[in-house]
Amino acid sequence: VNPEKDFAPHTPNIVRALQDNLCEKRKVAALEIKLVREFVAQNNTVQIKHVIQTLSQEFALSQHPHSRKGGLIGLAACSIALGKDSGLYLKELIEPVLTCFNDADSRLRYYACEALYNIVKVARGAVLPHFNVLFDGLSKLAADPDPNVKSGSELLDRLLKVFVLGPHFVVVKVFLPSVCTTYKSYH
Repeated sequence: VNPEKDFAPHTPNIVRALQDNLCEKRKVAALEIKLVREFVAQNNTVQIKHVIQTLSQEFALSQHPHSRKGGLIGLAACSIALGKDSGLYLKELIEPVLTCFNDADSRLRYYACEALYNIVKVARGAVLPHFNVLFDGLSKLAADPDPNVKSGSELLDRLLKVFVLGPHFVVVKVFLPSVCTTYKSYH
């Protein structure tokens, strides 16, 4: 599979930059994913799904570590570009990030925490239906031996608490009573 071909309408320069070994180049490339905003304005769900799927399959789940990092940054940037519409694509945005929580590379696990933090921050309460998988992934990182990963997971944990224990808590208690009890006792 050729990411440059499959990531159309992105340019080959964006694709190469997402795979670059320099973090700054990957971040600049992720900012170019702003074309997703145009797809939202056009209600072009096919192209939105195509971009997310390519970022997931060809980047975040790639064998190449720099591609995985670029994919994670790209998924977070895609969520930011989607804004309030990110809730419509949360499963597709979250799953590859959670897969990266299990990566052997601690830097990649940290990037996954950072990406999920940004996705959750944009999606806000829309993440509640995905709480079980988020909690499961986050609980694994709570004991991570790398202090940066552990710090990243703590930031993500605090953000999730805003939605779980905040004004939406009544809604969560109705749908996920045993998880809420576990989550409160865990923290």
